[in-house]
Amino acid sequence: MRMDLHVHTTFSDGDLTPVQTVQKAIAAGLDAVAITDHDECRAPGTLSSFSGIGVIPGIELSAQHNGEVHVLGLGIDINNEALRAHIENASNARRVRVYAMIDRLSRAGIAIRPADVEAECRGKIIGRPHMAAALVGKGYAKNINDAFAKYLSDKTPYYVSRRRISVERAAALILNANGLPVLAHPGLLSAGILDSLEPALKALGFWGIEAYHPVHSDSQCAKFECAARQNSLYVTSGSDYHGRLTPVEIGCETRGGQFLQKSFNALIEHIPYFSLC
Repeated sequence: MRMDLHVHTTFSDGDLTPVQTVQKAIAAGLDAVAITDHDECRAPGTLSSFSGIGVIPGIELSAQHNGEVHVLGLGIDINNEALRAHIENASNARRVRVYAMIDRLSRAGIAIRPADVEAECRGKIIGRPHMAAALVGKGYAKNINDAFAKYLSDKTPYYVSRRRISVERAAALILNANGLPVLAHPGLLSAGILDSLEPALKALGFWGIEAYHPVHSDSQCAKFECAARQNSLYVTSGSDYHGRLTPVEIGCETRGGQFLQKSFNALIEHIPYFSLC
């Protein structure tokens, strides 16, 4: 069974609409795909049924635990009131932050306007990736990575931080929406965060760890699967596909063995409406 449990659409910072994303997943030969936009879960609600693939509604919440931590929510109720309220708050916070960064850039003579950034956003959640695209379009950066390095990372004078919810709150929001919390791409966590967070995952209600991700080495994948097993958690696999922002394709993460397949089966059992068409 092949699943990609981490993809983004135009509802956050992906290039493809939800329909285009699912069509691409079908073309990749996947059995299922999870749409996990950043602090946004409305994309699956725009889809009609597709034959030949299962579509799992999800979300990727930005959280905080001695540094930035991302939490995937799989099989969520996209109409959950508390989750929708969080989405609205997060969207407003992102917009305020983007405008503050635009102001800092403008004061330094880097002339991009809110309208330039808004034009790069095809959905409702505006963020730094859209700023990066605007900077590239205006000739201030060679590509998206260059834009982040020069203007948008936390090591630049233009960076503005934003408040994030706790990992506990992120897990609670997902559980309240009948979803399964999964620690996203642990290989991207800052030093020390995983060591302090891992022993608490099960108690916080986490279901799994995203052991298989394109940025993880083979040894990291094995390490994260081992950590999941030791903590009675499952594992997931995802491409973290965005389009032009990432050099990966939907379904590109093909590593994983019997325990990953066991995890896929457990996921399907959790989602009563899910079926492989």
